[in-house]
Amino acid sequence: MKKDTTIEAFKRGDETGILTLLSLAELPTEDLAIDKLKTFLVARGEDNVVIGAIGVELYDDIGLLRSLVVAPSYRGKGLGVQLVHELQSYAQKKGIKTLFLLTVTAGDFFKKLGYQATQRSIVPAAIAKTEEFKNICPVSAVCLFKNLGSP
Repeated sequence: MKKDTTIEAFKRGDETGILTLLSLAELPTEDLAIDKLKTFLVARGEDNVVIGAIGVELYDDIGLLRSLVVAPSYRGKGLGVQLVHELQSYAQKKGIKTLFLLTVTAGDFFKKLGYQATQRSIVPAAIAKTEEFKNICPVSAVCLFKNLGSP
């Protein structure tokens, strides 16, 4: 990752950059209102441009990892891995012990980072009730989880 790249908490004004990147990557955006975007981390490149993002929905001590995206010109350079690690640290600080996610395309990527497959039918109720699980991600999506332990 380039040294002029930073990762920081979502700020007002980041919405357009995040939603544009997600749309370009053909990832869902329909339920990403400001209340969900405020728990995103944002990677910025030169001129403060949003070049990556990742989010988490917090439900007591479990979380739903949302919407990892990296701008095409920054892919393959470690930014996605760094965003996941930063999000895991952020989630731990918020008291999250286990992260869940659904993915159609990035299962192997997340498995390399220690995530394990699980059945969608056995996720905790708070996760199963999310829009992503109920309505947005197709049943063909792989369900993964990772235990984060204590901070």
